[in-house]
Amino acid sequence: MGKKTRALAAMGLTALFAVMVPATTAQAAPASANCDNEYWEYAGDGNVHIYYETDCRSLNVKYGSGDDVNWSDGLGHFAWSDNDAVSSVMNTGTYSGGWDVVKFYVDANYSQAQGYSCLKRSEIYVDDLSRNTSTTGHTMNNSISSHQWVTQGACAKFMS
Repeated sequence: MGKKTRALAAMGLTALFAVMVPATTAQAAPASANCDNEYWEYAGDGNVHIYYETDCRSLNVKYGSGDDVNWSDGLGHFAWSDNDAVSSVMNTGTYSGGWDVVKFYVDANYSQAQGYSCLKRSEIYVDDLSRNTSTTGHTMNNSISSHQWVTQGACAKFMS
């Protein structure tokens, strides 16, 4: 293998590893070590995960693959105690047809009265929802009451 071929191969491997490992940003600093671990445990399972504490921590991990119109009605993946009690979220959905963004609503029934904020698949997780607000400026921390899977075009505001 010539020098040029080896250099190209090395560049390709570097690019591959950069894609495989989630980007480290200010939000995913050492304080997010647990979110990183959770992501690698559940990567690609097709679910949205919710956590009662920051840094993707909960005694009981909750997750689901479908939509849930009302987290306080006792139906669906999330029920009663999950309503208005979440401080970090994760998107380990799949890329089927572009429906890989989770739209989190402050109100039940997908109401946009108090707004919403979306989590892209590529963003992976939000380790502390207190840094995020809805489209109307309402805090997302301990405020989520419903969610649905949408395409990126269905969102005007994204979490980070």
